[in-house]
Amino acid sequence: MDTIFLVALQSSLFLGLIHGVNPCGHSWVVLAPFVAGEHRGSRVALLTASFFGGTALACLAIGASLGAVSAGIPQHIKEVTDTVTALVLVVLGLVLIIKPGLLHSHSHEHGDGHEHHHDHDHAHHHEHDGKDHHGHSREGSACSCSAPALSRWQKAGAAGLFVIGFMNMIVPCPTVAIMYKYALDSGSIGASTAVFASYALGTGLSLAVVIFAIYKVTTMMRTLRRPWVEPLIMRTAGALTVFFGVFSYFH
Repeated sequence: MDTIFLVALQSSLFLGLIHGVNPCGHSWVVLAPFVAGEHRGSRVALLTASFFGGTALACLAIGASLGAVSAGIPQHIKEVTDTVTALVLVVLGLVLIIKPGLLHSHSHEHGDGHEHHHDHDHAHHHEHDGKDHHGHSREGSACSCSAPALSRWQKAGAAGLFVIGFMNMIVPCPTVAIMYKYALDSGSIGASTAVFASYALGTGLSLAVVIFAIYKVTTMMRTLRRPWVEPLIMRTAGALTVFFGVFSYFH
């Protein structure tokens, strides 16, 4: 079996695993508000599976599409593509190592915004409870910390999370650079799709573990939001990206 393919497969699985843990807008941070107030494990499992299903479908679609494009690229163009994409990978990896927040800084703003809505709504409901006790079910209070836009997606339930998971994967994350590079050089729909599927599998496994932990121990969410977590993960992804860029160029 092709050495490059094996390295890409293993690298994608590893990046998927750290991607699911990374507190960014493509991972558990998006899913957590939907499951934080749930009291039924089956419901949490359904929502997590729906989000992962959308992510996995997008990965397979991207992998197959890039593989098809790669298969139609002439050999003399592929040599140029290989050199250019390897250089881009090395540069991107160095950027992630030196400035880990430069390409991936949106998530903390989202998290802060969510905390603001939680505090505001929590206070509002306490005041309201003092005057009127009508219409306060357990399920309603569980959802009350969400912003209006988030509430609409929560009402959509599993279907809404499937769409969010799909759209989140369509918007590129820096950690997928290795898969894009390999897919464009592979010349094979099957190999390209397999590499993206490996990434989706890693993401799904780590995402499930994080969400289960949040469901069982909600304090883990605050632990994973500590400021040093995301830079560490992005630097790790950057180092692996540089390695794969150099490795693929010389093999």
